[in-house]
Formats: sequence, C-alpha cells, structure tokens
Amino acid sequence: MKTNAERGTRNAEPGTVALAVSGHGFGHAVRCAEVASALLARGVRVKIRTDAPAWLFPAQAEFLPSPGWPLDVGVAQYDGLELDIDETRRRWQAFACELDARARAEADLLEAHRVDVLVGDIPPLAFAAATRAGVPCAALTNFGWDWIYAAWPGFERIVETVQSGYRQADLLLRLPLHSDSDDAFPAFKRIEDVPLIARRARRPRAQVRAELGLPADAQVVLLSFGGFTAGGLDVGALGEWSDYLFVLTPPLSTSCDVLPSNVVGLNQTPADYVSLLRASDVVVTKPGYGIVADCLANRVAVLFTDRGPFREYDVLADCLPRLACARYIPRAMLLAGQVGPYLDALLASDGAWTDQPMNGAEVAAQRILDLHEQAKEVTFW
Repeated sequence: MKTNAERGTRNAEPGTVALAVSGHGFGHAVRCAEVASALLARGVRVKIRTDAPAWLFPAQAEFLPSPGWPLDVGVAQYDGLELDIDETRRRWQAFACELDARARAEADLLEAHRVDVLVGDIPPLAFAAATRAGVPCAALTNFGWDWIYAAWPGFERIVETVQSGYRQADLLLRLPLHSDSDDAFPAFKRIEDVPLIARRARRPRAQVRAELGLPADAQVVLLSFGGFTAGGLDVGALGEWSDYLFVLTPPLSTSCDVLPSNVVGLNQTPADYVSLLRASDVVVTKPGYGIVADCLANRVAVLFTDRGPFREYDVLADCLPRLACARYIPRAMLLAGQVGPYLDALLASDGAWTDQPMNGAEVAAQRILDLHEQAKEVTFW
C-alpha cells in the first residue's frame, strides 16, 4: 500500500471522489447517482467505475475506463424474478482467482486519476483496490454480498473472500431498509447510519402524462423489474383489467409482439424515470432498495411479489406494508396477469406513509468529505 507521500500530496479539498458501483440491477446505481449529484453540487469532481448503464448517472460525472473485467459479480439472474445461484457461484469462483491482480490494476487506475476518496456500493474489489492505492474508502449500502451469499450452500469460501474486501473499508454508511440480524454486517470496522437515499420527481405528473400520451384521468400502473424482464408474464391477460392502463418499459415492453389496448409499451426507458413513476398510481415490482425508496419518496402505491431466495426481499417485504401503501401479490397470479383484484384492494386500502428523513444523499456526501479530512489529519506531515 502506498502512503500519501509516495502518491504525492492530495488536494487540500477532495478534488476527486470515485464511486465504485455494482451493476446488479439499478438500485445501487440510482442511489449512488443521488450521492454523485450531491457531491457535484459541492464542487467535487466525481468519477464513476461501474457496469451499470451510464444514463443512470448525472451528466456531469465522468467515467473511469473499464480494465476489461466486471467490477462486481452480484447475482446472476434468469430474469427480474428468478435467480441463478449455481451460475453466481461459478462466476464468483472464477472472479476470486483473479482478485489480487485485478485489485492491483484497479489501484493503478485510482492513482492515475488522482482519486482522493473512494465510495463503494458494494464491490469487495473496490475496497481492496483503494487500500492498495492508499485511498480512504467508505461503503454505502443496506446489505452486503456476504450476507446474501451466506444463505446459499457452497458459498463459504466466497463469503470469506467478500468479507476480506469489506474489512478494508474505513467506514460503512448504512442505509435504512437493512437487516438487524447479527450476521448482516460482520466485516465492517465502523458503521454509521444515514437517512434514506431516494429520488424525487422534478416534473409535474400532468406534464409527464401529456408527454407520453397517457390520459390524465387514467389509473396508470407501471410495471418495473429493475432493468430485467419478468419471464412468463402473460401481458395479454392484462387486457382483462380495462379499469387500468398498464405501462411497460424496455426490456419488458420490447419482449411483447402485440399489446392489449390498455397496455402501453414505451420504446425506451425515460431518462427521468422517477417522474414516470410519480405520474403512475401504482408500481408493480419485485422489491429492491431503489424502487422501494423511490415509491416511498413519491408516495406511489406498491404491488409487490417475491423474487426468490434473496435475503433482502424478506426485509423489504416486512417494511413495505408499514412504511407505504403496499400489498403482496403471489408470483403465479402476477405472471398470469391476474392483477385486477389485487390492484382494487390496494387502492381501496388506507396505507400510512412514512415520514422518515430522505436526505441521505446530502448526509452521505458530507460524511465522504469528512472522511477525506480525517485521512489528511492522520497521514499528512
């Protein structure tokens, strides 16, 4: 590991913050995009290292070049609802064989771009690289991959490898919607809780509907599966529920040849997705941090289904009915398109919305700057 003297004196202010973001789904990316915006507003230069789509992040952010391998393994999925545990294990075993060499290369990348602080959500490789480069680093998450993998057979060595990366983080900025179990965050040396990070719609509901050709008086239902399809979904059966107008975005919308008259398939996902969400009356989804946080912030009702043996689901499924207007639909009923009765019951219910703080992006941005200041105090001479 290089010292600050060996790397050269860091900027008096944190000129460059790198965000190392898992490409698994969109949840990690959308919350890091909010942190990126908060940092940019403070005059910080932000560089992104991720496998997630660039359009999810602020236009002012820069992107670190990929060295030719994924930053994170995450979880292999057949689609938005089905996990592939065996493939995840195979990918991680191959990834672990190259971990040290990749950490050295990632460290060189941080040094070449004169990164002052790294924030990881939540690739173990990122923290190993930051340590090698002598860069202070923080994790930002509501769960760790070690906690997810620990529930599956044959992942014992993988869990150890993940935790060896997490132990190198200086700090965990822990988000709400996390597990309170003792084994949820065993590897992080220091934990600080921050408020919910969520996106708020910036454009009026009526304007968004008009732009997309959605009737002002329609009960709009947005189907959202985090950038995945919902394998086996009978879109044609949605035509039975004429009281509702269903909206699909890619890749779900592009997987259907003929749509019923009450189903709208958008050709591309709007860059301002959260405004589309706010323009809807209900979101049908599998719970993940990003979509849950956005629905809480914009007070959009949630009809949710299960997503297989992914431990975060149990936490979110428990929280949703307590924090939002939310209702569960069995996966078989959703895939069969038999959503009408569940939507009726959801919209007839009196859901109590949470009033918890949602300024987590601003709080996290300040703690990242604080971490840089603390590192200077310890290492400068």
